[in-house]
Amino acid sequence: MVRRAVAIPKAAKNAFVPPSQRKQVFLPEFVIALARTPFLSPRYAQFRVPLNFNKLDLRDYLQNAYNVGVVSVRSYIEQQPITRMTRDGRNIGAWRRPKAQKRMTVELREPFVYPEEPKDLSPWEKESWDASEKWQTGMQKKMQQKSHSAEEPDTDVRKAFEEQAKELKKTPEEWRPSSKALGVDLARRLSVRTGAKTAK
Repeated sequence: MVRRAVAIPKAAKNAFVPPSQRKQVFLPEFVIALARTPFLSPRYAQFRVPLNFNKLDLRDYLQNAYNVGVVSVRSYIEQQPITRMTRDGRNIGAWRRPKAQKRMTVELREPFVYPEEPKDLSPWEKESWDASEKWQTGMQKKMQQKSHSAEEPDTDVRKAFEEQAKELKKTPEEWRPSSKALGVDLARRLSVRTGAKTAK
């Protein structure tokens, strides 16, 4: 059996190119957030960085990625308070300390002023975001209430029974079984099945 030569698709041709001749694209494996610090002067900027990030990494990152000159870097690690793992809104669970946060304050060569907060948030769909967040918090509260429903009486069912009892008291007709109310004689059916005679 002779195998035919299969044409290599254009998308897969780059796989046969040596790595040294390919277009190298390096993406960072970390996340850095610029914090809004109105209490600092324009010469300083504060970043939230990973715990394994050092001062040289942040300096090289700002210089090579954004061409921002750095004079000095100060860093500190902020420990989070000890909390308990909650469940269903109850303060019951094991004690734990959340992951610490590392912040770095950078002294810049050129001043940088953080942009002002926009007053009109309609382009970012602020109203729909608030509505969805409100709905989500309401659903969470309902789910928490359902989890404790076995311990508390069901007021809705009690009110329904109370209203039904009041309606039965108002009607002058006496209560009858559903078999007689619907015109079904169950005793006759049972006698036909068993062969016994019903008393007249």
